[in-house]
Amino acid sequence: MLKIKNKLTVFHDDNSSFSDYSREALDFDRDTFTLTLDSTTAYLYVGFYKPLNAFYCELGTANTNAGVLVGEYYNGSSWVSITNMYDESSSLTRSGFIQWDRGLDNEAEVEINSETMYFYRFRPSVTHSATVINGLNIVFSDDTDLKRVFFEASNFLPSGETSHILTHVAARDHIIQVLRNSGAFKQSTSERKDITALDLHDMGQVRLASTYLTLSMIFGSVMDDPDGLYKMKSDDYKTDFSLAIKAPFIDLDRDDDGKNDASEKVQERTLRIHRQ
Repeated sequence: MLKIKNKLTVFHDDNSSFSDYSREALDFDRDTFTLTLDSTTAYLYVGFYKPLNAFYCELGTANTNAGVLVGEYYNGSSWVSITNMYDESSSLTRSGFIQWDRGLDNEAEVEINSETMYFYRFRPSVTHSATVINGLNIVFSDDTDLKRVFFEASNFLPSGETSHILTHVAARDHIIQVLRNSGAFKQSTSERKDITALDLHDMGQVRLASTYLTLSMIFGSVMDDPDGLYKMKSDDYKTDFSLAIKAPFIDLDRDDDGKNDASEKVQERTLRIHRQ
């Protein structure tokens, strides 16, 4: 998978002085960038060519000032609050997902720093200082998900790593390839296009599958006996993954417009199948 297909545009607006961190944000394993977000003069902008409703922020150095992260989107005439935004990063005090409802029907493109796309902007209620971000993009699970299934997952961290983020990335890419192999694709006029991780309308539909697959990969990487306990656990979690990942029951943005149209929703497809 070409990672550039998952590229988000990430700008830091410091009192109308912009820094472009899109390249640094793309991967979770190469570059980092540092943000100082003033509560009155700064914004973090995240943009894409179509509407979004989630991304994941992996922190190298967390913000230590407690507060609330406020999100806004452009509705064609003004910036308005994102409804039902859930900030698992707790205002960048920890790594986590930032997500919100898909159904913001009046989202509009806007030009920011000479780029025109669907942008979302975020500002903390209290000033952040020197927050180091290792990556800002999309994965389908994180280490908290691992702990819910296998609490001791942190005991199996690779040497020098502080999280399993790279294994989550590998699981994400594997899931997308599984969906492609199952026949999932996007249709733009007469052209078929590969789906990417940002084409899933509801990340929650694959979150458990990603958790199982990540655990399978973790135990597979530490396996030292082909008949041992770790091999058994890796196989068990891989079986759990196979049961959890069901392509017909995943909402995919097949027309590439960023909106969860009726024909793309699980319940709508299920109704049509029952009527036939």
